[in-house]
Amino acid sequence: MKDETTDESTIDNGDTGSNPKLEIVEERVAKGKAPVLVEIICERVHCVMYDYAINTVDMVAETFGDQIEIQTVVRRGGIKNATRFLKLCKKAGKLLSVPTILINGDVLFTTVPLPEELTAVISSYLKKSDTETTKKSDPVNMLKKRK
Repeated sequence: MKDETTDESTIDNGDTGSNPKLEIVEERVAKGKAPVLVEIICERVHCVMYDYAINTVDMVAETFGDQIEIQTVVRRGGIKNATRFLKLCKKAGKLLSVPTILINGDVLFTTVPLPEELTAVISSYLKKSDTETTKKSDPVNMLKKRK
């Protein structure tokens, strides 16, 4: 039952303490400009596990700013989502469960991780990305590629 003070864009998490209400979030589409892509597989937008996973990812994403992008892969979404889901399953060699969280196409979590765990993994992918970028722009490596 909805009380008069509840905004329809929030979910009451049942906690009467200081925890805020979770925001209902929409499907996400990445633009491909960040070095790290976090994908979340869900059954449909607004299923409980989707809201829990996306809120956790959003909380962690604030730390990284424009260094990461978030994309949802909705199994019961349109053809684009279904195609991406099947491609990820093929790469993983199995049917991926809900929620699965992937980073740069790698399956890293098949449940919603603790924020600290997700932060650590994203940080390691960003370091890896920085290392690869440095190698590409290193003049010595550029000379080696020419030979």
